[in-house]
Amino acid sequence: MSHPRISAFASSANGNANPVRILEGQATLQARTSHDIGIDSINDEIVVPNPFAQAILFFRGGASGQEPPIRIIQGPKTLLNYNENVAVDPIHNEVFTAQFRSDAILVFRRDAGGDVAPIRIIQGPKTQLDRPLRIAVDPVNNLIAVTTIPGVWIFNRTDNGDVAPRWTLAGPKTGLGVLNGSRNVVLYPGGKKIIVGGGRSVGSEEELPPGTATRPFIGVWNYGDNGDIGPWATLTIPQTNKGTSPAMAINPEAKELIMSGAGLKGIFFFHLPEIFQ
Repeated sequence: MSHPRISAFASSANGNANPVRILEGQATLQARTSHDIGIDSINDEIVVPNPFAQAILFFRGGASGQEPPIRIIQGPKTLLNYNENVAVDPIHNEVFTAQFRSDAILVFRRDAGGDVAPIRIIQGPKTQLDRPLRIAVDPVNNLIAVTTIPGVWIFNRTDNGDVAPRWTLAGPKTGLGVLNGSRNVVLYPGGKKIIVGGGRSVGSEEELPPGTATRPFIGVWNYGDNGDIGPWATLTIPQTNKGTSPAMAINPEAKELIMSGAGLKGIFFFHLPEIFQ
């Protein structure tokens, strides 16, 4: 976000709609490089990373205006360094964040505040973590997924220490990896699907939007897919001139995949019942 703010829209909003609430201002402690957001619908909270302050901010679900966070995780014990991502598990009361600079995944209690140590840390050579950028959690099937430089790594939710990934998705057939634009990943517990952004070469740079080397797409894999495997289904990203994949969310009840950012200039809703079978 160029201006630190969170805008809330009606679920049925369409076109040039006004937000129903805006959370912004100095008191919110938001940062311009907060590129991710977590929604805890069970406990009615909004969770936002602040990489500049090395902090995780928790707001009321209905927060508006210049309302301050209700809790902040911050301090040397947290081991937070550049945390621009966050994933919430409201079932097990945990918060996950991938650490780009220390090649680690940190797990905190959801209701923690202040200078607190992680309850689990995934880190070490066996993890193969290489500058992880985004993270997603499936509290039903007990999995976490993280985007890395080579591709997407899947771990058990309860993993701790120097552990190998359960599955990896990487290689030319996948089209994944940070250099191919893989920044965002979503897990769908009901259909056991892994949804990731990537990019594929289509011949020459003249055929591509300016400044890109690949054609961005959203790919869908099944739980258990491992290695250099092509996606089960793909969706070409519309109206984008950036090589990175957009932010994504899913609404299983409406069978929708939601995208924003990465040059899309709006929030796009796609009705994709095949993904939610």
